[in-house]
Amino acid sequence: MIEFGYILIIIFETILAIVIILALMYLEHKVKCLLWEINLEAEHLLISIRNVKMKLQTFNKNFDKIKKIDINKLKQSVVLILDIINFVLLVKSMNLKACFTKGFLQKQGLKWCNVQKFIPFGIIKKLLANI
Repeated sequence: MIEFGYILIIIFETILAIVIILALMYLEHKVKCLLWEINLEAEHLLISIRNVKMKLQTFNKNFDKIKKIDINKLKQSVVLILDIINFVLLVKSMNLKACFTKGFLQKQGLKWCNVQKFIPFGIIKKLLANI
């Protein structure tokens, strides 16, 4: 009778071992499938992160180019251009024929209506100097 009990215990242990092994194989298969899906998701995330990194690098390069522009040099250039425009308008508004025939310092060469044209340029130059 004791031997029959040992035989039943051995049979139940083998059946239980087989069931546990089959369950472990099923769980291993599920874990492999989940790891494969996680790997695919991770690849997609890495690709999107790489794309964002590339876009940020191009943005940083463009931003560095913009930062290299010196505002003082740009302001000086604008003021110089305004001075040149003022000079050209002054020369165009003067009666050069009268200036050279009657003398260079004649008062008819520069009139008040011509001076009024330069007032907006002076205001713009003062605003640029205050910035």
